[in-house]
Amino acid sequence: MIKSEEIVAGLQTIVSNNVLIATIWHFAIYGLIISLLFHWNPSNKLMAILLCLPVVSVSILAMYSGNPFNGTLFAILAILIIIFGLKASSQPLTVSQVTFLVIGILMIAFGLLYPHFLESDSIVKYLYASPVGLIPCPTLSLLIGFALVFNGFGSNALTISLIVYGLFYGLFGVFRLGVTLDIGLIIGTVTLIVKFIVSIRHPA
Repeated sequence: MIKSEEIVAGLQTIVSNNVLIATIWHFAIYGLIISLLFHWNPSNKLMAILLCLPVVSVSILAMYSGNPFNGTLFAILAILIIIFGLKASSQPLTVSQVTFLVIGILMIAFGLLYPHFLESDSIVKYLYASPVGLIPCPTLSLLIGFALVFNGFGSNALTISLIVYGLFYGLFGVFRLGVTLDIGLIIGTVTLIVKFIVSIRHPA
């Protein structure tokens, strides 16, 4: 079994060697957010497919860096998102209730600014070079944040997939890798579980 120190070192290497890719992801995601704020309202289907892209990025970088476990799991997640995304409604996105909306926004910010593994003396660098799109936890935080904001993209199957991955990587990060920061991912995932239960009991 791979030691925790080796896993952490591998994640650190991915983050350190791919600042340019992280920067590209940040600008792409900021562009998406700005478009949404200016009333671009894509379908649930399109939004799910777009958010599959950083998952693919995590899978490729994990494989390339010698972590087939993360690479395989994120390849599977990408496939699940594509399958369930294509089955999602073609109706425009709908915004969640205020509580879930606020927590979702905080989760998106958490994913975009995730400071662990990035060595920097400048707070500004976290705005464009934190490891979203590079490693699992910040990327899952981002996806779960969008799922909270936009009612799980109208897909229970996609929501469940994100819950399973969020719980696994959040708990693994905190208790196996000692990354206390991943408590944020656990909180976001638990919130998504609550939202899922509420939506089942009280469908719109």
